[in-house]
Amino acid sequence: MERWQLNELAVLHWRQWGDEWVIFDESSAQTLVADALMAASLMALESGPLSLPEIETQIRADLQWPEAEVLVPRVMTGLEFLSGLGLVRAETR
Repeated sequence: MERWQLNELAVLHWRQWGDEWVIFDESSAQTLVADALMAASLMALESGPLSLPEIETQIRADLQWPEAEVLVPRVMTGLEFLSGLGLVRAETR
């Protein structure tokens, strides 16, 4: 099963304004503006590697996201974007 994890070199600093987050990564000097869903995905991975269903469960709990709404495709799109920036990566076991 594929598990997602933060880049081990990432040192993230967070600021929130309304529904948007600004995330600064010390290691790459990158700044990212993220919505609540992408920010929650990154926050979930701060505790360690997680599978996509585990990330979804954490996001639903953190954001009180309704069970009826499909979440996985949006989370996957966000993770792929973050992977392209080098902030996260997927590992297959």
